[in-house]
Amino acid sequence: MSKKNKKSLRVNRQRNSYIIGISIGVLAGIIFGYATDSIIVSILVCGLLGFGMGHAIYKTIG
Repeated sequence: MSKKNKKSLRVNRQRNSYIIGISIGVLAGIIFGYATDSIIVSILVCGLLGFGMGHAIYKTIG
C-alpha cells in the first residue's frame, strides 16, 4: 500500500470511530433525557461523553 492510501484509511478509521461514539452518546442522551425530563442537557452531556468514547475507541484500535 502506498503512504497516501494508508493515511486515507487512518483518517477514515478515526472519523468512523468518532461517528460511532457520538451516535451512541446521542442515543443514550435521548433515553436519559426522556427519563429525567431534560432532553437537551442529556443529549449535550452524553454527546460529549460519546465524543470521548469515540476517541478512546480510535486510540484502542490504532
